[in-house]
Amino acid sequence: MRDVFYTLLVVWVIWRVMNAFSSDKSKPNNTRSPSSRPYTKKEGETTVDYVPPKSKGIKDDAGEYVDYEEIK
Repeated sequence: MRDVFYTLLVVWVIWRVMNAFSSDKSKPNNTRSPSSRPYTKKEGETTVDYVPPKSKGIKDDAGEYVDYEEIK
C-alpha cells in the first residue's frame, strides 16, 4: 500500500512540474504593447514615457546673466 502511495505521489509531483513549465510558455511576455494601454491615443496627441532626472548644472543662486554691449 505504501508503494502505491509513493508512486502516485511521484507521478503527481512530476505532473505538476511539467504543467508549471508548459503554462509559462503559453503566457505572453509582460512587455507593454500599444494595444495593452488602458486608454486610446488620439491622433496628434503626445505622450511622454520617460522624464530624465533633473541635472545639477547651474544653481538658481549662481548669479545673473547680464547682456552687454561693446563700446569703442
